[in-house]
Amino acid sequence: MEHKHICDLTPTEFEKYCYDFLNGYAQKEGLQDFKIIHNTKIKVSDGKYQIDVCAEFTAMGSRFKVLCECKKYKNRVNRDKVAILHRKLESIGAQKGILISTSDFQSGAVEYGKAHGITLIKAEDYHFEYLSHSSGQQQSDDNNPFLYAEKHMPPYVAFDCTTDTEEPLKIYPTREMIKELLIEQNHKIKEILGIDVPLDFSEI
Repeated sequence: MEHKHICDLTPTEFEKYCYDFLNGYAQKEGLQDFKIIHNTKIKVSDGKYQIDVCAEFTAMGSRFKVLCECKKYKNRVNRDKVAILHRKLESIGAQKGILISTSDFQSGAVEYGKAHGITLIKAEDYHFEYLSHSSGQQQSDDNNPFLYAEKHMPPYVAFDCTTDTEEPLKIYPTREMIKELLIEQNHKIKEILGIDVPLDFSEI
C-alpha cells in the first residue's frame, strides 16, 4: 500500500496519523471504555483549549483523560512546548500528556518531560527490512506470501524519548503486532508454497 512519507504529510494529516497510532495502541492494550477524539476544544474555568488528540479510558474504577499534542517540526522540540502541554494538563485536569513530534527533542524538553510525567514520542517512517525471500530475492507479485507482513505493517514507527534507556524505545508497532503478522505470513507461505520458514523473534 502506498503511503506518504512523514515529511510529506500536512500538519492535519500528521494529527490523524497520531490519532490512528494512539487508537491502534489502545485497542491492542484493550483499554476499557476507550474513547478518542481528534481536534477538539475543551472549555474550563480559565479558558478554552484546542487539543490535537484527546483520549479517555477507565481503569481502577476511575476515568482517565489523556491529552496529545502533535508537532510536525523540522527543528528539535524545545522545553517551552512541553511546558505548554503541562499547563494544559493542569488547567483541564487531565492525568497524562503525550507530545508526538516528527523531530528530535532538546535535552531540556526531555528532562522536563521526565520530571512531569509527559511522554515524548518521535515518529518516523517505518522501513521494514527484516523479511527476505529464501533465495535473497523478493518477488514483485502482489500475492507473494513472503511480502505479507511488510505490506500489512503500519507505515510509521514511534519512539518514546522519555524512557530511561540509552536509545529511544520503539513503542509502535508493538512487538505483539509484528509477531502476529509474521505468524500469519508463515501460515500463508506454508499454505501457498508448502514450506516451513523458521521464525526468529529475537530481532523484533
